[in-house]
Amino acid sequence: MNIAWLQLPDALDQARLPMPPATADFLQVAQLANLVTSLFWGTNDFYVSPENQLAGATARQDMRTHHAVARVADRIIGYAALSLPFEPTADPTAQPRTAEVRVVVHPDFRRQGVGSALLQEAEAEAARRGRSVLQSWTDNALLDPAAVGSGPVFVTGTSLQTGLTPVVRPESKPDDGPVTVRRQAPDARFAAAHGYGLAQVEVVSVLELRGAAGAALRAESGSSAAQDHGYEVVGWQGSCPEEDAADLAELLGRMATEAPAGEVERASEAWDVDRLRAEERARERMGLTVITTAVRDRATGRLAGHSDIETFADLPQAAYQGNTLVHPEHRGLGLALLLKAANVSRLLRHRPEADRLYTWNAAENRAILRANGELGFVPVATHPAWQKPL
Repeated sequence: MNIAWLQLPDALDQARLPMPPATADFLQVAQLANLVTSLFWGTNDFYVSPENQLAGATARQDMRTHHAVARVADRIIGYAALSLPFEPTADPTAQPRTAEVRVVVHPDFRRQGVGSALLQEAEAEAARRGRSVLQSWTDNALLDPAAVGSGPVFVTGTSLQTGLTPVVRPESKPDDGPVTVRRQAPDARFAAAHGYGLAQVEVVSVLELRGAAGAALRAESGSSAAQDHGYEVVGWQGSCPEEDAADLAELLGRMATEAPAGEVERASEAWDVDRLRAEERARERMGLTVITTAVRDRATGRLAGHSDIETFADLPQAAYQGNTLVHPEHRGLGLALLLKAANVSRLLRHRPEADRLYTWNAAENRAILRANGELGFVPVATHPAWQKPL
C-alpha cells in the first residue's frame, strides 16, 4: 500500500484516452465517496457528481482541501480529505486553529490499517500547516430508514454489505431528551481508537415534501410574528438581491459563532458582501441553487433573520436545509418557525419535483427540533462531531 497526496486536475477530461492520471485518480476518489455514502443511506440522495466534488475541492479564499490517497497498484482503496478553513481578511498569523478531516476506506479493505495510515498522514499535514485541532463529522447510525428515500444504491454485492451501518432505535425522541451515538458503529470505534472525543451530536431529519404543504401553511398562518411585530417576509432564489446583501453577510457571520456547537471549537468568521458573492459563485460552479426566505424589520428596513435550502441540478429528488438564524435582537417572537415554514412553501413552488428535504440540527437545539416536528420532519440518523487536539 502506498499513500500520497493527490494532485487535483484542472478539469475532468474524461474524453481523452488514455485518461490523464490526475483525472483518473480523482474519479476513483469521487466514486469511492459516493459508494460509501450510498451504502450507509441505502439511497442516492447524497450522491455528488465528480464534477461537483472537484468544484468543492478547488481552492477558495476561505477553504483549502487536500486529499491523501491509499493505493494498491493502480486502485485507490481509501482517502483522507483534509479541509483547512481560512479567514481571507485576517492576519496570516491569526488563522483558525482547526481543520476538518474525513477518512473513507472501501469496505473490502477496512480493519487492515488503511484508515489509520491515512489519518496519521492527514494529522501530520494539518500540524505542518499550523492547525492544532482536528474535527470530523460522520454518519453514525440510521434511526428510521423507512423515512429515507427508496432510490437504488449504485453498487450492490455481498462483499460490500460490510459497509452498511446497523439501524438503531433511539430510546427517546430527539426533542424530548439526550441523543446518543452508537458506540459500536465503525465511525465511533475508529474515532475512539485514534483519540477523538465526542464533541457534539447532530440529528438528521427528513421531511416528506409531498405531504408537507398543509403543515407548512398551518405553521405560517399560525405565526403572527410578521403581522404583529412589524416584519415583512421576503425571499429569493439564487444570488441575494443587492439591497439585502450586507444584511445577509452579517447574519452569515453570526452563524459561525451563535449556532449551537456543543464542545466543537468554532472560529469567528468575518463576512462581507465580497465574501458572500464569492460563496455564491462557488455554489454556481457546483450546480447548487439556494432558496432563501428572510424577514425584514419594517422599522429599520434591515433583515432580522433568514433560512435557506440548498438544491442541486443533478439531484432533483432531494433538497437540503442550510442555515436558519434570527438576529438576537429579534428572537422569542416565533420568527424561526415562520422562516422555516415559509421557505418550505417556497421550495414546493420552485422545486415541485423534490420529494424529500433533509436537515441537520444540534441535539441540544430543542427549539429548532420542536419546530421541525411541527413541520413534519422525522429523525432518521445521528451525525456526530469528533474532535482531537494535536
